[in-house]
Amino acid sequence: MSKEVITKKAVNQILSDYWQQYKNSPWQSAIAFFFPAMGSILVLFVPPLILGRLIDIFSTQSKISFHSVSGYIVLLGGLWLLGEVCWRIGMHFLINIETKGVNNLAKMAFQRLTDRDYDFYTNHFVGSLTKKAISFSRSFEIFTDTLFFNVITNVFPILFASIVLWRYSPWIPLILIFCLGSVIFIAIPIIRRRSHLVALRHDASSKMSGRLSDLMTNILAIKSFAKEEQEKKVFGEYVDDYTNAYKVAADYHNLRFDTVISPIYVATNVVGLISAIFFAQQLNLQTGAIVVVFSYYSQVTRMFWEINRVYRNIEASISEAAEFAQMFIDPPMIQDISNALDLRVTDTTVKFNQVDFRYDSEENNEASFLSDFNLTIPSNQKVGLVGPSGGGKTTITKLLLRFIDLQSGSITIDGQDISKVTQTSLREAVAYVPQEPLLFHRSLFENIAYGDETATKEEVIHAAKIAHAHEFIEQLPQGYETMVGERGVKLSGGQRQRVAIARALLKKSPILVLDEATSSLDSESEKYIQDGLWELMKNKTALVIAHRLSTIKHLDRILVLDHGKIVQDGTHEQLIKQDGIYAKLWSHQSGEFL
Repeated sequence: MSKEVITKKAVNQILSDYWQQYKNSPWQSAIAFFFPAMGSILVLFVPPLILGRLIDIFSTQSKISFHSVSGYIVLLGGLWLLGEVCWRIGMHFLINIETKGVNNLAKMAFQRLTDRDYDFYTNHFVGSLTKKAISFSRSFEIFTDTLFFNVITNVFPILFASIVLWRYSPWIPLILIFCLGSVIFIAIPIIRRRSHLVALRHDASSKMSGRLSDLMTNILAIKSFAKEEQEKKVFGEYVDDYTNAYKVAADYHNLRFDTVISPIYVATNVVGLISAIFFAQQLNLQTGAIVVVFSYYSQVTRMFWEINRVYRNIEASISEAAEFAQMFIDPPMIQDISNALDLRVTDTTVKFNQVDFRYDSEENNEASFLSDFNLTIPSNQKVGLVGPSGGGKTTITKLLLRFIDLQSGSITIDGQDISKVTQTSLREAVAYVPQEPLLFHRSLFENIAYGDETATKEEVIHAAKIAHAHEFIEQLPQGYETMVGERGVKLSGGQRQRVAIARALLKKSPILVLDEATSSLDSESEKYIQDGLWELMKNKTALVIAHRLSTIKHLDRILVLDHGKIVQDGTHEQLIKQDGIYAKLWSHQSGEFL
């Protein structure tokens, strides 16, 4: 865990994001916050005034007719009803504000997540990211409810009560305000000291959620290695950390805050009653004044406990949302320049010009780098990349797609520097089929059509046939409407790969990157899919990574990479004749499989 779980900058960012939601609808926000405050005054603070007046009438007159007091009763009922109407109006606009705010913030969270570079996701649990993103938007509701129910609807009634009490004697509201101020002065430092404990609790909660998500994602590995008990024990430790952090924060609050506030709460009400009696005698106030003073004191001192709730709710909502904002304090590592243009491709020549790149992560070994790397791939040429692990094959594809950025040099497509064009237009020009097919928990049709959302059913089926996916799809009870499960878990590795290839076929991008696209296929499936791959590569510049050399032996050109350098370059036949890495790799294969 970082030394500073949540920074002030992250908190300020949250307050700015939330404030913007109110600014988006200023009139609705004003009505939402101030109408209920008026309602509270009419419901809670006006009735004691009328009741006090009625008590004065009954205490000074021996015979009272119903007609003489009916006006007060009608007034009380009318104002009370008006107060309820104010509340309903305020609630209506509050619901609108919160609905729009949660909607905007949820979309904002998704935008900020998708703006991050690929490596961002390699350093965060998906479960934790999901929890934090949801908390970012949902906490706005808690934050707004707290301002609505516990702050604004209390502050204005206190001001109203102070004005009324001032009419009896300035000392009465001053004593009340002094007691209220004393509670705030004593309570805030206690609650602030608790903030760090709450931050630790949220951090422990996020780690627990992340661990659970990781376990569920890898449930097959857990079961196949019979590690249920071991993982149960480790997850139990995460649960223990969270519950311990929760208990420490809760105990601190109970033993510190409640122990201090309870005596002050009781003492203030007693002082209020004594003050009411004392000033009633000294100033010859009527009996009703005592009722008004004590009622107002009891209503205001009830807010002592609101101080705790307000701070806790605001603290919790801001802390949870700030956990999300904290991840975005620094700008994305990969981002478009301010005047980035769209990539326009007519000539698909790809060039790496004196490229230097090294991974910052200590987890990557010294072989994971490129130094003064140069490579030209002419338009429509099909190039295979082979070599030992860590040679730089995947690094080249990541640089081409701008999943990572080089330290110096340039990469151009059709003479255009990819660092100066938009990432969207760059990736639209490149069809990428990774080693591990990335499928959504959606239907097979939707997964294939993801390559071109305007594709017709006939075009989807045509692409599936070329990729030899149609054969197994039509055997399924629901055919193309079959849900594939999370990450395509309901399909075999080879089936997932065929779906990914069909999707790439639909994309119709001029440049193709295949990262061991046949690694999940058995030999028979690979033979079937070779035609599909050639159809996919037709009229494209293709970059193909493969350990299975049968996949690339018919390509126009094969590059052998080792320690970030091209050590061999030629056709399959040319490289076989050389006494180099490629010939050794080929000789080590059995049935052309490494």
